Amino acid sequence: MNQTALLLVFIVLMVGFMFWSQWRSRKRYQERMSAMQPGDRVVTIGGIYGKLTQIDREANTARVEIADGVEIQIALNAIGQRIEAGSETPMP
Repeated sequence: MNQTALLLVFIVLMVGFMFWSQWRSRKRYQERMSAMQPGDRVVTIGGIYGKLTQIDREANTARVEIADGVEIQIALNAIGQRIEAGSETPMP
């Protein structure tokens, strides 16, 4: 009986750790998304580099300028990350 209880405790701890890890990851992602502002340089999950020109959080969309005068509209969650100044890839 002692081994069964130990196994159950182990399983509960593993499941709890998985949920906690996902919650923490989701919280960090939401914080990064809420900090984004028009003018930030970003890269999409598809590898497209550009500059945010408009964010509509209610519609969950953003407009990204990928070249002079060329803008695309994407889903807000398609933004992979914000590019810090100094680690930028040159824009055309």
